[in-house]
This record gives sequence, C-alpha cells and structure tokens, in this order.
Amino acid sequence: MATKKFIITLFFISFLVPAIAENKNLKNDVTMVSYEQSWLDYKGTIALKNNTSDVIHDIVFQLTYLDMSGNELDYEVFEREVRIDPGKTKKLDLPAYEHSRQYHYYKTKDEFGNPAFKINFQLKDYNVEKSGVADSEDYYDTYDYDDAGSPLPRDSSYGGVLIVMLVFLLVFIGIYVGLYVLVAVMAKKRNRNVVLWVLLSLFATPLLMIIILLVIGKEENPMERRSL
Repeated sequence: MATKKFIITLFFISFLVPAIAENKNLKNDVTMVSYEQSWLDYKGTIALKNNTSDVIHDIVFQLTYLDMSGNELDYEVFEREVRIDPGKTKKLDLPAYEHSRQYHYYKTKDEFGNPAFKINFQLKDYNVEKSGVADSEDYYDTYDYDDAGSPLPRDSSYGGVLIVMLVFLLVFIGIYVGLYVLVAVMAKKRNRNVVLWVLLSLFATPLLMIIILLVIGKEENPMERRSL
C-alpha cells in the first residue's frame, strides 16, 4: 500500500515540476523600457527588458496604439526571435506606426505638429516556437520598406533599376568625355590650337565646337596663325 502511494506521489510530482518551471508572469517577466519613432522613420525601435533570472527568447507581444487622450487607435501582435539575457535590455526594430500619415511617438521630439501616439505593451508569451516567418525580426531587418512602412518583397526590382541607372550614368559620362576627345582630335587635324578649343568646349558645349570646326575647316597657314 505504501509503495502504491509512493508511485502515485512520484507520478504527480513528475507533472507538477515542469508546470512550476514553466510558470510565467506575463505582466512583469518582460517589460517595455522605451520606444522611439519620429515622423520620418520607417521603423520604430522598442527596448524590452528581461526581469527574470533566465534567458528569454522567442517572445510574443502586443502593442496597442493610443492617441494622446488615451483612446485606442489600433493594435498589432508581434512574434520575434530574440535572446534577452537575465536582467538585460534588448532593442528590436518594428514597422513604424502610420508612417505614411507622419505619426510619431509622443516621447520622440517633433517640432512640426505631426500627430503623436502612445503605446501600451502587453507580453503574450515567450520561449515558444515561432509560428511563422512574416513577423520575425530577421524578416524586417533584411527587407526594404515602402512609404507605408511595410516590407518590400524579396523579388523587388529596385536592385535591377539601380544597376540600370548606374550603367546609363557610366555610358553618359563616357559619351560626354568622348565629345571632348573628338573636339581635340578635330582641332589637331585642322591645325587648330587643341587646348584653346577644348577650353571653349567647357564654356560652351562640345557639340557646338564640333559644328564650328566642321564649318571653318582646316587652317591653311598654321605657322602664321596658331591661336585659332
């Protein structure tokens, strides 16, 4: 009989110990230390503090956005892969709230009268397995943002457009420099002062100097007249 009671006691303890270990105080275990977002920012920065004696990771929290009178404007739940050591504070980047409407956090300095908002932070859970990629910290850190503060997809063509613009710029510079070289070559073949004609191209345009050189033709007596 005593053996049976002992086995039953061990059975309940085996379930009770993990439950005690996983006991979480979602009100105080992680708290918001600060939040920053100016009206120009595409991202907001939140600082979270681990108030426990254990490492905290994979947190889920809710931000409720309020106007200056305390009325609720919106809310959003975030899930982040992050490590916060005991007693330490960690900063995380989040999509800026209402960037397109130039909202700013009320504690972030603003001198232009843009609308301000406050935040209520609520810890939902931590040390949990992530349920998706879209809300991960890496997702927002590795993507560009549009004017609304939303991350652009990975197949965005901005990189290709930048390359095309760079190639176009290099071609344009090459053509422009080539025109000055052409002016120098034409002036030399026509027994004209090369330096003078290149300088004239700087004040006017190389195209104009090329046309003039074509019109005036070759200098017949270069020894008597070297200036033009």
